[in-house]
Amino acid sequence: MVTRRSVLVAGTAGAALVLSGCSDDEPDRSSAPQPTGDTTPPPPIPNGLPDELFTIGVASGDPLPNSVILWTRLVSDTLDPTGGIPAEPVPVAWEVATDEKFDSVVASGFEVAEPALGHSVHADASDLLPDTWYWYRFSVGDAQSPVARTRTMPADDATPDKLSLAFASCQEFNSGTYAAYGAMADDELDLVIFLGDYIYEVGGGLMEPKVPQRVTETLDDYRVQYAAYKRNPMLQQVHHQVPWVVTWDDHEVGNNYAGDIPQEPEDPEGYDQRRIAAYQAYWEHMPIRTGPPDADGSLRIYRSVKAGTLAEFFVLDGRQYRSDQVCGDELAVSAAECTDRLDEKGTMLGADQEQWLADGLAASTATWPVIAQQTVMFPLVLGDLVLNLDQWDGYVAARERLFDTIVDSGHDNVVVLSGDIHAGGASDLFVERDGKRVPVAHELVTTSISSRSIIAELGPAVIDLVEEIAADAVYVNVEDHGYARATVTAEAWTTEFVTVANVTDDDAPASVDATVELTAGSKQLVRADT
Repeated sequence: MVTRRSVLVAGTAGAALVLSGCSDDEPDRSSAPQPTGDTTPPPPIPNGLPDELFTIGVASGDPLPNSVILWTRLVSDTLDPTGGIPAEPVPVAWEVATDEKFDSVVASGFEVAEPALGHSVHADASDLLPDTWYWYRFSVGDAQSPVARTRTMPADDATPDKLSLAFASCQEFNSGTYAAYGAMADDELDLVIFLGDYIYEVGGGLMEPKVPQRVTETLDDYRVQYAAYKRNPMLQQVHHQVPWVVTWDDHEVGNNYAGDIPQEPEDPEGYDQRRIAAYQAYWEHMPIRTGPPDADGSLRIYRSVKAGTLAEFFVLDGRQYRSDQVCGDELAVSAAECTDRLDEKGTMLGADQEQWLADGLAASTATWPVIAQQTVMFPLVLGDLVLNLDQWDGYVAARERLFDTIVDSGHDNVVVLSGDIHAGGASDLFVERDGKRVPVAHELVTTSISSRSIIAELGPAVIDLVEEIAADAVYVNVEDHGYARATVTAEAWTTEFVTVANVTDDDAPASVDATVELTAGSKQLVRADT
């Protein structure tokens, strides 16, 4: 839900009005654009605005058949929590066109960028045509954003020939460059799914601009952190080319937090304020069809996005509602000693989200129901050794409930997209029924864009152990960085795991490390490159 004032204007007449401040003469910022039909005039453009207002770019997201969310945040100085913008409302005009030169503008309007919300803008550009590419831009007076491209989804009853998408996660800028985004920018994509850890809570950084060497705790901290990440030109390029569907994981707040419980002992009231600040900053920086946060600081981000009858993406929140990790959240614990992971009360999603997902899967008519979420579902267990309790292995009963939901839905082609673990993989997921292992879904795990490959850093013995644990997997790569891209048709889902040669060079070459295919109805992933 977009709550701030938005005015939609169709046609080129409205476009001329919203851009009336643009000229080759000295800019006049004394008044704001007033589109035809606006009964509530926008505030005047404040005096003293910097020349550069769009340094962290623009983005689009959560496309529907007839609308898409357009996002920007006014920022001149990325290291200033205010963005270097005066603490006054700023009217921001937007336009959508069918051509890159904006000769044919089909929608336009304005949003009021409020200082209390970081001067962020979420415009719901509606009354668009299904399955259509558009260009969009923002402006404040004569200051204009980059021109970017977006698209709408096919009509709900249409079946597109194919859908091309990338999915990615974990892009810590302290760990390396965004060479993976350089490769992704060369792909012809319809959609990007981001599975969490868009920022990390630690300052410093290998890339410019460097943020203070501190842990993010306040709204000011998080705003600076997001601005520094989003200033990266390679990340901006992909945002400018294709709409994104995003969810968060833990580092958008703090490592391995669970609901209102931090990983490390922390003052409860202070932590709660930190989490509220983190959720607001997330909303301020994402092209997401929700928010802003409720009065109590909560922000519902679980939602679904359809691509006609071909695919339906159920985007989950595996952090805000989960119960605390069991057994001290230790790595490599004894299954016999950590029986709390079997507790029926343990939840990854919370009861309301579990029911929402069950209802959605039951109602879905998509060929490919897709669960886009954060942590690995595949059991990372070897004998008595449980590798990571922050994954679904720490929430066994919740995982069984989810698998039961999938079985009850009657779908054969459920795909699970996961991230978090800084490793790539592909595996079928099974449930036990009458003493037999029955395939229930198919998990595709993307490695990190740049975040450290922790397993690889622990050495060959640990790598061998993980590969032994994942012996049933179709594909495992615990060392490289990159992303995954998929081509989806009514007949098959084909995933290419793209890795980059290193994360020290922006232009590091990329290659396809493995190709995994799932034929509709086959219930089995197979390697297509061997």
